[in-house]
Amino acid sequence: MIANQIRNSITTEELFSQKIYWLNQLSGELPETNFLIDYVRPTIYRGKNKSITFELSSNLSQAIIKFTKSSYFSIYLILLSVLSILLQKSNNNNEIIVCSPIYQPENSDECLSNKVIPLRFNVNNKVTFKDFILQVKDTTINGYVHQNYPFDELIELLKLPNNQNRCPIFDIAILLENIHHLQDLADIRNDLTFCFGIHENLIAGKIYYNDSLFQEESIKIIAKSYISIIECVIKNFHVTISDIPILREDDREQLLEKFNNNAKQYPTNQTIHKLFESQVEQIPHQIAVAFENTQLTYQELNEKANQLARFLRNSGVKKGEFVGILKERDINFLIGILAIYKAGGAYVPFDSTYPPDRIKYMVSNSEVRILLTDSFCLNIFTGLLEDCRHLKYLICLDINSNNKDISTLTDFNIHGQLDFNNLPKENLGQSNLETDPAYMLYTSGSTGFPKGAIVRHDGVINHIYAQFDALELTEDFCFLQSAPSSTDISVWQFLAPLLIGGKTVIIDIEQGFVPEKLLKVLKEKRITVVELVPAVLGGLLEYISQLSTHQRLLPDLKWMMVVGEPVSVKRVNQWLSLYPSIKVANAYGPTEAADDITQFIVEKPLPDNQRTVPIGKPLTNLNIYIVDSEMKLVPIGVPGEICVSGIGVGDGYWKNEEKTNLSFVPNPFTSTTKSLLANGRDLIYKTGDLGRWLPDGNIEFLGRIDHQVKIRGFRIELGEIEALLGQHPAVRETVVVVREDIPSDKRLVAYVIPSAKCQRQHGDSNSELKTQDSAISSELVPELRNFLKQRLPDYMVPFAFVLLETLPLAPSGKVDRRALPAPDTSRSSLKKGFVSPRTPAEERVTAIWSDVLKQKQLGIHDNFFDLGGHSLLATQVISRLRAAFEVELPLRSLFEEPTVARLVKCIEKIQTVQQLQTFPMNTVSDREEIEL
Repeated sequence: MIANQIRNSITTEELFSQKIYWLNQLSGELPETNFLIDYVRPTIYRGKNKSITFELSSNLSQAIIKFTKSSYFSIYLILLSVLSILLQKSNNNNEIIVCSPIYQPENSDECLSNKVIPLRFNVNNKVTFKDFILQVKDTTINGYVHQNYPFDELIELLKLPNNQNRCPIFDIAILLENIHHLQDLADIRNDLTFCFGIHENLIAGKIYYNDSLFQEESIKIIAKSYISIIECVIKNFHVTISDIPILREDDREQLLEKFNNNAKQYPTNQTIHKLFESQVEQIPHQIAVAFENTQLTYQELNEKANQLARFLRNSGVKKGEFVGILKERDINFLIGILAIYKAGGAYVPFDSTYPPDRIKYMVSNSEVRILLTDSFCLNIFTGLLEDCRHLKYLICLDINSNNKDISTLTDFNIHGQLDFNNLPKENLGQSNLETDPAYMLYTSGSTGFPKGAIVRHDGVINHIYAQFDALELTEDFCFLQSAPSSTDISVWQFLAPLLIGGKTVIIDIEQGFVPEKLLKVLKEKRITVVELVPAVLGGLLEYISQLSTHQRLLPDLKWMMVVGEPVSVKRVNQWLSLYPSIKVANAYGPTEAADDITQFIVEKPLPDNQRTVPIGKPLTNLNIYIVDSEMKLVPIGVPGEICVSGIGVGDGYWKNEEKTNLSFVPNPFTSTTKSLLANGRDLIYKTGDLGRWLPDGNIEFLGRIDHQVKIRGFRIELGEIEALLGQHPAVRETVVVVREDIPSDKRLVAYVIPSAKCQRQHGDSNSELKTQDSAISSELVPELRNFLKQRLPDYMVPFAFVLLETLPLAPSGKVDRRALPAPDTSRSSLKKGFVSPRTPAEERVTAIWSDVLKQKQLGIHDNFFDLGGHSLLATQVISRLRAAFEVELPLRSLFEEPTVARLVKCIEKIQTVQQLQTFPMNTVSDREEIEL
């Protein structure tokens, strides 16, 4: 109806011309132009029910009016230009779209049904403000010239979703009451409206907003930043946009001093092992560490570490030298860490669950001469280690050097327990300093190879003592050591209790992943602090919520720490509803800065509409800066890169000067911790993470700037996976993304364009690739999966591979990741050889797999891990199978028998054994009959 009325008022030719104009203006991907909202967006639009007012000073107002010669339209162009610059600096996006009411000259009798138009600008940092105003002027005038095209029809023309809770084109509107009408925006579902008016030579503003989206304090900060830009450009119209600050000097002081006022003296002038030895002197007979049925007192742990340390020193370990550890976590692992410290070295853990090629690269790249290991790992990786030219010594912590399993190895100096168990038990003399390396951890690298991040003793000590203060820990501290040795989380889980007189309880992978076993450990070992990644916490909560109040009691637990990746408000609130007295600590930090650098304590449930759980404030002796791409501080509420300085910042990347210089840079800001930094060193580590300051001094985490992500607590560089996939001869191009098609279930998906050679082998290279159904898919996908499995840990192998003919591109020419199709999980790609369940047992197992994997049409010969299964999901499957079949099914069963058919045979075999153990045998023939 409205569209017809407008058509009747203008000619067909004019309408067509306006249509073409708007199609050109709004073609391609429309930019998201908004300020970050504080709360989850309601499903229904609730209008703008609140407002704040602000005024430009008399001098500022007069300067604008004088410059524009009192032209309302010119004043509007300045106000519009300033808002566009503020949005660009707040979004870090040069493409901006805002809403303007249509322009109706005074005394105009024309009645237009269209009330608003979208204005799209490109804010180039390199141009001056004056030149930008001219661009804004041209775009605005052209918009008004073509303002008669119906807005509703424009939305339909662009095929934009007409949501009930927001406008599909823009979120921000701006008007000048002297030439616009506020009521023109009455039916527009936008988030914020900037309304200005000129009265008695003063310019006043009002921002209308919805308090279900924004806090009042956030809107006040926006207004303050807006005024800062106006003050800058009015003083100098020739200022380059990149040089326009949105941060006032008093705000700068708040960010640098008030939010980072946390300096404190800790014993960072000592080393980790010396602090441990101080505890040994005070409480020699107190239990220091426990694993399964074994436990050691402080004195026993110290003596065993001293014996091994003497042997390491006799083997030539030098100050700061890296010594490798390749074995599963247990008490010997902790002994190895302490011994390496006492000998003067730094340890490098190699996760024994990693693919052999990855372990080989890390051992070779680290140039370790000495490797602490055990018989299990030695038997598996011996052939691999023989190619590592720097490696000279293999020290087995669980066998003797004359053991037959290692007697055939002639390329190494092989040693075992007999070589050091009889050495003196006294402490060794100090040979290293607090500024020496404590450990090196390999993290995911964008080049296709992991990179070694080096952290010093003083950084580790500062982190541990900062957490002692933040969590109010005492000698009653009993910490669960559950994290993989390859993560920074494991470092303080191993060591923190030993520096305060507490106890470290080490558990294996299964105990840390299987909810019922984890709960049992927390109860029986009287754990006071547990640290979990969100995915493991989710499984634990799902299990606990089914128990009675008595069954789920955890009387000794004081803290639930959540680390590794963002945790949802829902998860935190669920925990606090079950355990109101057990606080949640949401910690955040990179490996390169000695683990946690910020932390947020949650003592009571958060509002359900809160978007995220904050990552908190800087830990002691650390300064946090949130900066733009030019290393300039951004105001409160504006996204930027999270950077950290202080004692925790590490020494860069091993033998990677280029990457070190890019990520570890001199600190350009005043540092309150400078006096505490050893040797005057004051570096900033650029995390590559996005965050923003909140008004109360906490930080909100917003994701990665680049394509690095975290899944199940592991940091993953998507570029590393892409680089490796690109090495496969059948791959022409590839993109790896993280999808969350199921809420709280992040999964890696690889999109692959096969090479021309690969396509020719399977048919016409010009034909469209039918993902999941083509011959290429059925043969290439398993090949690519196995290719990566041999080179990457399981958490880095994509859940799905999608074959495409081309990658979708955005107007900029970059890959449009949002346009990548969702993977088909219907299992049609595995129809070849597909076999349905044949027995009730196979049906039960298939049903459990289907529910856990969120997939249908599973065949009994499908591989669990090829379907996207991983170690965490495996623990869920095993737990449910144990309950369903009432069998003691080991976790390794699924890894050894990864198909339904083979796993059912394993279950039936265990059931038979259990029957043999419980069935009353009267005669030998009875037993023989059952065995048959």
